[in-house]
Amino acid sequence: MGALVFKIIKPQRLKVDAMRLALLNPMRKVGTGIKADFEKTVSTWKNKPKFDMQISLSPVPQTEVSTVDKIYGYVDQGTKGPYEIWAGYYTGKSNKKNLAFSSKSTPKTTPGVIGSSGGSRGTVDTFRPYVEHPGIKARNFSKEIEKIWQPKFKRAMEGAMSKVAKASGHAL
Repeated sequence: MGALVFKIIKPQRLKVDAMRLALLNPMRKVGTGIKADFEKTVSTWKNKPKFDMQISLSPVPQTEVSTVDKIYGYVDQGTKGPYEIWAGYYTGKSNKKNLAFSSKSTPKTTPGVIGSSGGSRGTVDTFRPYVEHPGIKARNFSKEIEKIWQPKFKRAMEGAMSKVAKASGHAL
């Protein structure tokens, strides 16, 4: 007569240190790619902002690339307009009575494009005590970079967790 024998399969303990290591490596790799994309947005700028990368496993795996540069924030998020800008003489910041700027200039960046071009200064010099600035149209670099990297980050984390789970007998 035949007999059935059922044995409980007890997996190994989850290797927490191996899981942390498996997550940190792709987090750094994704962070490096994100940082490179942010650096592309300022590749032709004279005064390039510094981008910092931070990774953390608590409370959930996350990779953050950021800058504290105010100008970058204005370009990325845009500014309201119109608003007046006055020469330093009238604001008490310098003895300059006129602003000097070029009209017909071309910006170095374009909304929704991860990159930077040479732009142009323009050809007509203008001198005025003030100018009504139209504001800066948001380039939305952060949003565009997030659209590209969020799915890549998710796949990298799922792949790393799956690999470690399988190695410790926890895979399905």
